[in-house]
Parts: sequence; structure tokens; C-alpha cells
Amino acid sequence: MDVQFDESTIPKTVPVTKNWHMHPYPSISPTRPELSASGRNIVITGGGTGIGNAIAVGFAQAGAQSITILGRRLEKLEAGVNPIKNAIPAGKTTQIYHYAVDLVSREETEKVFQAIASQIPGGKIDVLVSNAGSLPIIAPAAKATDEQLLDSFTGQVVTAMHAIQAFIPLAGPDPIVLSTNTCIAHLPAIPGYALYAATRAAPARLTDYLQKENPGMRIISVHPGYISTEGNAYDSRATDSVPKKPIWLASPEAEFLKGKFVWSNWDVDELIEKADKIKNSPLMTFLLDGSDNNL
Repeated sequence: MDVQFDESTIPKTVPVTKNWHMHPYPSISPTRPELSASGRNIVITGGGTGIGNAIAVGFAQAGAQSITILGRRLEKLEAGVNPIKNAIPAGKTTQIYHYAVDLVSREETEKVFQAIASQIPGGKIDVLVSNAGSLPIIAPAAKATDEQLLDSFTGQVVTAMHAIQAFIPLAGPDPIVLSTNTCIAHLPAIPGYALYAATRAAPARLTDYLQKENPGMRIISVHPGYISTEGNAYDSRATDSVPKKPIWLASPEAEFLKGKFVWSNWDVDELIEKADKIKNSPLMTFLLDGSDNNL
């Protein structure tokens, strides 16, 4: 089924911030001292290419103590190390590691995370960016095969859960999980995208529960914007820049967003102005609206 989906047509009137960003801006610059990742050990799944590699570059610019990128394809990981190294500020030292791993295997995932912990300074992982995922399967819901259903769920949900489960026992004292997701998880239905939407909504809902069950962690789902990647066949209509917001989300300034679903396009200064309202409300979470006798 050939489904043409143009994310650029999504309304920008999402009632969170008035300003809508498609490119990096000073408040989310990884070079801001307030966003420093100094002393932190970062692990990024799907870090060899695309969005994951761009996030790794951002953490290098922020002076992370170590950055480990994970992925299935060793050659992509090896190539992905260079831009990270090139982003390390002069006079700073960031240790870069890469491991090929199939996150579908719980055993293999746990072994790799234990190997990372044994190698990184301090032996604890401070930030996990759960970014790996399979390519979207486009099919009408009523005609989806069992194989398509299982492949979608395994590639989008099981892999993310294995990474987070392996991270938790090895996490540092102020652990953060940034879960890359997509706006399709909560947009009105788009024909043909049922499997992708369902298997992206699932990790967002699971992170709600992980946050509640692990209150000492900061877990944030993040929509990175409409970026030209392998996942959308490098769509020329995808005009957002690579994301820098995850570096801000891992900073003390974004602590109030724990448990939330955040779009990279939203203005962080406006979010900070609304911090108390956001923190103490169900805003930016997966909950049923209109259930408080207000229909």
C-alpha cells in the first residue's frame, strides 16, 4: 500500500508553546554551561546513524565523560564514531565506545550493558537514549499479517524495553532515560500507519509505568521532529534539523519534564515559564481528556 504522509502538514497549533522551532537555537545549544554533560556516561541505542548519531554528537559537544553507541551494523557504528570524536571541544576528553548488539535478544543486551559498565569511568551509566527501532511497516490495520504485527512490536517495543531493563541495575545516582518516539503515536489516525502508531504508542505508555515504578529516574519520551532519515527514505519534505533538544532534556533545567512526552519543536523557554503547571498536571501525558465531567 502506497501511503503518502507529509508530516509538514501537521498543525503547529499544539497548545504547549507559541513558538515552533525547526532548527537549533541558543537555549538548547550543547555548549551552554548549564547543559554540560561533564562527568556523565551516556549510552545511545541506534547511535551509529541518523538521529541517534546526532544526539551523540550533541553530548560530545556538551563534554560528556563517555559516550557509547549501540547498533546492529558494526560498519555503521565504526563510521559513526568519527563525527562524535570531531565534536569533542578542544581541551576536553570524552571516551567513545561502540558495540554491535541485537536488542531483540535480552541476554545479548544485558551482556553488552554489563560490558559497558565494566569499561566506563565509575562503572555507572547516567543517561540512556533509547533510540533504536525498526523501519515502519506500512499496511492497513485490517490486512496486517501476524508476521507484520510481531515484527513491528518486536522492533519498536521489545528492543526498547530490553535496553531500559538492562540499564536500570547499572544506572548512576541521577538516572535519565530519553526515549525517542514520534508524534504519530498520538496524532489522529493516518491510514496505513496503524502498526507504526500502535507500536510507538506502546513504548510511550510503558515509560509512563516505568516512571511511576521508578520515581528516582527521569524518563522522557521525545518526538525529535520531522528529520530526513533512513526511516522515512530521506524524505525531502523533512526539513527539521537534527535534534539538540535531548541534551537540554538531560540537563537540570528539564527536571520538571520527567514522565512527559515532549516535541523537539516546542520552545524550551516557554516550557520553563510553565514548569509548575506542567509538572503538577497531566499535561503532555497519555491520558483520556474530557473525563472530568466537562463534556
